Amino acid sequence: MVHAAIERIQPGEIVVIAMPEVRPVALVGELLAVQMKMRGAAAVLVDGAVRDVMELRQLGLPIWSRHIRARGATKAIPGALDARVEVAGAAIEPGDILVLGADGAVCVPVANLGEVAKACEARIAKEASLRRRLLAGERSLDIYGLHVPGAGEGREE
Repeated sequence: MVHAAIERIQPGEIVVIAMPEVRPVALVGELLAVQMKMRGAAAVLVDGAVRDVMELRQLGLPIWSRHIRARGATKAIPGALDARVEVAGAAIEPGDILVLGADGAVCVPVANLGEVAKACEARIAKEASLRRRLLAGERSLDIYGLHVPGAGEGREE
């Protein structure tokens, strides 16, 4: 079904590929990834394995995967397109917003996008404020009130 999914890729989409039960076979390698990139995929999320890692890195198409395996998958087991999948315990519906970064992946249902965007803006502002305070010399123990009585303050050696 990965081959069929490639034909449906719209420019800017993130391709999500999952198996009902992860098996030790690669679902994506260089040749499939080249096609995805040529169709305009923005990124690929594979709940399973990929192969041809050096070539995938050189391709420049961002790809997240759970495993790396040299053995490829067969084309004998049918799958589904535009279907709900579960990746690492998170349900992903067609049309959901995926945010992929160096720290991992997050799925945001379209209905929650406004709420999540506001929460992200608030967190970014809070962390910027904390960063300024830390750069000014404050300590996280003081900021958060985390001092433990007798734990190192004024201890003589």
